[in-house]
Amino acid sequence: MKAMHWIGTVRHSVFVRTAAVMVLATVLVAGVLAFEAGRLVVSLASQRVVDAADRTVTLKAEELVKPIRFKALPQIEGVVDTAMKSAGSSGLAAVVLDAEGTVLSSAAAEGAQGMLGALTELARSGLSQAGNTVADGGLSLAVPVLAAPEGPAVGIVAMAWSDDTAVEMALAEHRQVIIEAIAVLGIVSLAVLWLLRRQLGRPLATLRASVDAVARGDYDQPVPMQDRRDEIGGIAADLAQLVEGLKKARSLEAAQAAAHQDQAQVVERLAQGLDALSHGLLSRRITDIFPPEYETLRDNFNRALTSVGDAIRAVGETASSIRSGSDEIAAASDDLSRRTETQAATLEQTAAALDELSSSVRVTATNADDADRAVQTAREKAARNDEVMRQAMSAMSAIETSSGQIGEIISVIDDIAFQTNLLALNAGVEAARAGESGKGFAVVASEVRALAQRSSDAARQIKDLISGSSEQVKSGVDLVQRAGAALEDVVREVADISQLVSGIAKAANEQAQGLSQINAGVASLDQVTQQNAAMVEEATAAAHMLRQQAEGLSGQVERFELSSGTEAAPSAMTRAA
Repeated sequence: MKAMHWIGTVRHSVFVRTAAVMVLATVLVAGVLAFEAGRLVVSLASQRVVDAADRTVTLKAEELVKPIRFKALPQIEGVVDTAMKSAGSSGLAAVVLDAEGTVLSSAAAEGAQGMLGALTELARSGLSQAGNTVADGGLSLAVPVLAAPEGPAVGIVAMAWSDDTAVEMALAEHRQVIIEAIAVLGIVSLAVLWLLRRQLGRPLATLRASVDAVARGDYDQPVPMQDRRDEIGGIAADLAQLVEGLKKARSLEAAQAAAHQDQAQVVERLAQGLDALSHGLLSRRITDIFPPEYETLRDNFNRALTSVGDAIRAVGETASSIRSGSDEIAAASDDLSRRTETQAATLEQTAAALDELSSSVRVTATNADDADRAVQTAREKAARNDEVMRQAMSAMSAIETSSGQIGEIISVIDDIAFQTNLLALNAGVEAARAGESGKGFAVVASEVRALAQRSSDAARQIKDLISGSSEQVKSGVDLVQRAGAALEDVVREVADISQLVSGIAKAANEQAQGLSQINAGVASLDQVTQQNAAMVEEATAAAHMLRQQAEGLSGQVERFELSSGTEAAPSAMTRAA
């Protein structure tokens, strides 16, 4: 048990808590500093590798100017090997390209052959950009090989580096520094704890011993460390003042014991008076004379009984008035509740009717919108049909014109047949005059004449057919023109109908919106009426409760006996009831 008590005391000690807070804060600060230092070390190590890569690649680009210009491959390979050796374990791969992007030399560390492709692409990208190109945070670098400071690039050299080795070495050094810092921190923490124990722990233990002595009632032991100028000295001085005050209080206890007997007598008489008061006997006064210092108390008690009696009478009269008023309020509340319920039911029916009407108007507006869209579609189709009819009329007119031109061509053919027939007749006459030598020519002339006659007959038949077709085309043109005029009338009528339907749809939508607002207003009024009905019911319940409380108050007043020897106004209230 003593060990558990000691452990609890140590756990709740101010010194232990202060030391724990200090150690925890020191560890947290040291941990944050170590973490940030580690990040800084890694960043600096990586930056050193990046800087070394930039210097090395830039120098090798300057060395490769002449070898690349003269295609000296051995020298180029020597420069690449030198660059890889100078990079050491940080160098992964190197590649040299000419101005056309052809690989002149390449080298890669063991296990890094796969990086040559990406490094070659980076070098070609540097050629296209005509400038330094970096990747992987500067660990992959391509530098153009310039023939002159401002001249064109004759090639490019690119290298890929790794910062793993540098970072690992930096982290190893950082871990060694952290271990040394932890050792130093432990030594400093022990020294600080020893100083805290000397400056804080021991003085608090001494001061606690003095407080324990005071708690046991030992006021004669001197309080130590009052001459200190810190907080402990202030607490010791306050404890010394407290001890002096306790000594004075002990001397006053004797004087208080003498006055205790008189107080006991006064308390007994007051207890008897209060007991009578608790039973409602307001006429029992204290007639015994108290000691001079308590006589005022007896007078105040008697005056209080008189005041309470007067207040009870007033309360009785007020209770009667409250009960009468509550009866009237209850009756009015009952009547108002019935009227409010009737109004709420009527408003609910009105809201339901308006909701149905609003739904019907919304359906009507929807149907009007659908009709408007259908009429618009019909109007568009009629307009397209009117355009088609116009195109048909134009085609019929073109056919009629073509028929006239064909008729003219047939007339020309008929004239040609007639002239050929005359020529054939003249040829026959000349053949007859020629006698025996013109018989062959006469036969040819006869055949030509017969052919001309058949051509004339065929032309005449075609002309007759063209004439009939022209008449039919004219009739078709007339019919198409009449159909086009009728279709234009239909388009105009459809446009008028569309305007009317649009107006109907707009009016229906406006009516639907208006009915929705009316419906919302009626719903709000219905809600307010329902709330009023609930409030009226609450008011009715409150009025009935007020009446019950007034009756209860009258019953409580009847319990008191006033100084007149009769019960206070409750009898009058009972008669009123």
